[in-house]
Amino acid sequence: MRIQLVIAAFFFAFLSYSQGGIDRIRHFNLKPDFPYNRSLHHAIQPQIRSNPWTPGTDTIDIQIIEIGKNRKSPLSNPKEAKRPFPILPATDSYFQYDTAISYRAAVGFNFEKTWGKWYNRTLVTSGWSLREDYTQTHVAFSPLHNRDAFWFTDIRTRLGYTPNDMLHISTGIDNQFFGEGYRSLIQGDQVAPNPFVQFRVNFWNLEYGLLYQFLHENNLTNQTRDWKYNTTHYLSMNIGSNFNIMLLESIIFQSKDSTYKRGYEVEYLNPFVFFRPQEYSLGSTDNVLLALQSSYYFSGKKHCVYFQLPLDEFVLKEITKRSKWWANKYGLQLGIKGKFHRWSYQLEGNLVRPYTFSHISSGQNNGSLGLPLGHYLGSNFAELIATAQIPFKTFQLTLFSSFYLKGYDDSPISYGGDIYKSYTSHPKEFGNTIGQGMTQRAVSLQANASTTLNKLQLEMYVQAGLQYSWGEMGTSTNPLICVGMRSSLFNERKIR
Repeated sequence: MRIQLVIAAFFFAFLSYSQGGIDRIRHFNLKPDFPYNRSLHHAIQPQIRSNPWTPGTDTIDIQIIEIGKNRKSPLSNPKEAKRPFPILPATDSYFQYDTAISYRAAVGFNFEKTWGKWYNRTLVTSGWSLREDYTQTHVAFSPLHNRDAFWFTDIRTRLGYTPNDMLHISTGIDNQFFGEGYRSLIQGDQVAPNPFVQFRVNFWNLEYGLLYQFLHENNLTNQTRDWKYNTTHYLSMNIGSNFNIMLLESIIFQSKDSTYKRGYEVEYLNPFVFFRPQEYSLGSTDNVLLALQSSYYFSGKKHCVYFQLPLDEFVLKEITKRSKWWANKYGLQLGIKGKFHRWSYQLEGNLVRPYTFSHISSGQNNGSLGLPLGHYLGSNFAELIATAQIPFKTFQLTLFSSFYLKGYDDSPISYGGDIYKSYTSHPKEFGNTIGQGMTQRAVSLQANASTTLNKLQLEMYVQAGLQYSWGEMGTSTNPLICVGMRSSLFNERKIR
């Protein structure tokens, strides 16, 4: 039977799914129900790896990535310990119709193993894709040629080492996610995975984290990769077992400027400095981002309210004057999620001011490989999301709806909707509002039915949806019908 399942997995790899046109629905999970541990900070991910819903049960299979102790963790995964071979076949492929017929055919393998104080998970897939857009799984190093149709190899890996209860070190090629939301305005994983080194230090009910990331943009003209780097540090505090608050600072800087090659600036390697004074001392125009996020669980941890506030740049006087100055750049996320019996729900609102996350050049903006690091709409938008998950005996049904208003740019002048346009081309100093430029609105309704082959960690799903868009860029109705299979080893929160 196992051999037949493996053959079926490779067969479906050429008839399966990854998403184009509109959002692909993904699963979301609540804080796991286990004895309180103040050292776990759930809004910084990945901290736990959760397989999406196990058929026939009311629970979610959860495992700590940061092992931390020699004794058995309350969230350990007994299935992994009993599995004789940690290598399984993998796929991330699709066949769909939205505005056109397209497909991706990719096969490979996944590996996951814990031994002593070490942990590793690796997913390698390779195949052919007819297109890549913001809703597909993005590869870490996409080809330096026309990407409408291309052969690719996608490598995702995370190697972790936990020498004691306080320290965890990890490195690899992976995504990071900050926040409790369906989206993240700070950093999500809808962007391509990137090389990183991360340190997480737990003491008392605090966690201090330090993250070095190696980002890049493809220069198709010169057939080169233009590297840029991101250093992030944060301090997260659990107050009791239900309330969390976190402060974050990050800085993005390019590997070279007009005068010399900088490499990874040594001043930003220091884990105990604030980046803004360091930026001034270097005389640079690097891009500093500050952020505040918080969450509160209530009603027996069955419901959670959360918010996120990224501050790219602002002057308080201009905010109090309500002048709508172009350089008051910030975003806001408010949401609630929870569970009624076996039904789960999530409601969320996001808005980001024009010009937020943009900079003088693509080497300094909050993006990588042509995509925003946070929300896929970038900036100059407002969005509402509602989703629900309904488990059945052998499959799960997910319902999803969204509405957004966004301002696009239709000329070399930047109205703040494209983070890859230089903000130096803004047409006015004051009176900048969300949706300016070419205003467009869209409503999306979708349904997804999925089931999982647990022994192979493969998820099969069928999705149907409809998106209606209207505004100054015209009116359109885009249907979506798709079927597919993908490996669930890396259960990313990305747009799917």
